[in-house]
Amino acid sequence: MNRKLALIPVDARPVTYDLPKDLAKLTGWEVIMPQKEMLGFLKQPADLENLFQWIDEVIPNVEGFVVSIDMLLYGGLVPSRVNTDGEMILKERLEKLVSMKQKYPDKKIMAFSSTMRLSNSYVNQEEKEYWNQYGKEIWKFSYHSHRFEKHGDPADLDIVKAMELEIPTDILEDYIQTRKRNFSINLSMIDQVEKGCLDLLVFPQDDTSEYGLNIQEQENLVEESRRRDLLDSIYIYPGADEVASTLIARMIYLLEEETYPTFYPIYSGLKGSLSMAMYEDRALQESVKGQIFAFGSHTVETPQEADIILGVNVPGKRQGDLALQLYLDGVDTNDRNIGEWTRKLRYYASNGKSIAIADVAYANGADPAMVPMLFQAFQLNEIYGFAAWNTAGNTLGTTVAQAACVHLAERKGLPIREEKARQFLVRYLDDYVYQTIVRQQVRTEIENESESEHELLLEKVEALFMKKAVEVKKDVQINFIVDRIYLPWKRTFEIGMEIRIQR
Repeated sequence: MNRKLALIPVDARPVTYDLPKDLAKLTGWEVIMPQKEMLGFLKQPADLENLFQWIDEVIPNVEGFVVSIDMLLYGGLVPSRVNTDGEMILKERLEKLVSMKQKYPDKKIMAFSSTMRLSNSYVNQEEKEYWNQYGKEIWKFSYHSHRFEKHGDPADLDIVKAMELEIPTDILEDYIQTRKRNFSINLSMIDQVEKGCLDLLVFPQDDTSEYGLNIQEQENLVEESRRRDLLDSIYIYPGADEVASTLIARMIYLLEEETYPTFYPIYSGLKGSLSMAMYEDRALQESVKGQIFAFGSHTVETPQEADIILGVNVPGKRQGDLALQLYLDGVDTNDRNIGEWTRKLRYYASNGKSIAIADVAYANGADPAMVPMLFQAFQLNEIYGFAAWNTAGNTLGTTVAQAACVHLAERKGLPIREEKARQFLVRYLDDYVYQTIVRQQVRTEIENESESEHELLLEKVEALFMKKAVEVKKDVQINFIVDRIYLPWKRTFEIGMEIRIQR
């Protein structure tokens, strides 16, 4: 019988709900989660009353618990940005988690709570309603407020004052108070770690940049964690949607009392590895180390020492964004060498090393210059991990968790070939076929992505995706059937699929 963990995910999208559950399956563990219908939809919050009842029912039957604080307190990641509940109500919900640990002190609890993001756009689909009018102005106010605090440049102060005039006072005050409330909750989470109510806590930085109120909050959280000597139990780094997968993998290794595998990163270019990823606040090399550290492991100095070689495909000069079609000319430059990189990875694979691939050349999709070369050198079922979705943190955390779960499965002698092929095929079809190719075609043909156009969007996505999926069968050398395609949030930004491997 499989050993069991419980997970309260941040929402019900495939990458946050299905992915951690599937990765655990590779290791022989079962992840129990609430039904998707209980977890809300975009700004609609989860059914928290039934969620807490579900927790009471399942917690006696599991060995560990990974929980999204955003889901448990606000009803989800997006609701955490728009929720209007007072701080006392939120802390009452948190007390229910604390009482659970008191009732079951031997249950391991790992939690994650996002530092609220700042979107530099006028898109309010995941933000407060006023974001479509003042989103970029609020971002500027945030960025330059923090930058002025750091450097004292009068030009930054001028921008702050200009934004205070452009943004209506009540809107700016509402935004600042929402941030203060969420930050206060995060500070109280540190108390729970200190009291032993949480065994580990992650503050992922969702969509961030070098400066901003969110970075200011992060600095304060780091300082408070350091002051209380809790940096071994509290992790702060760029990411969000991949954190459940990271913590599930970490929890399994902890409960199995297994040694965490070590990693040696190999980059496709030096300049790109030192560049700062979009939506993050640090160089890609530091994001790699941060994700490995959060999993519970570390990098090593030579390939020979490593359990897993992590091939990181980086941009030549700077990361582009395939979804927004930004900065694409900075990716495929002479500052990197994909051919030499794949040859080197093939060399280490031929000498018995486990190879995993994290493609962070672009945000929101796989590198069209890299993927064909990679799969000329490797078959999909040869590698231990592959991801190329959304932010660099999302991709890196997914790849590390994948590779760790496959490594543990092999150590235990589990028969995972078919399930591993299915999971990695999902990543290939999602991150490359859909995000890099199909999504761009759909967006070219259909500009209106309103919910009322959902059926038309889905019809177009299905037609283009199925056609392309047939074409790539020979590339992946896996015979598969796509049973279903769906748009979980009724937009083209993400896709869901159900796939079977044919023997």
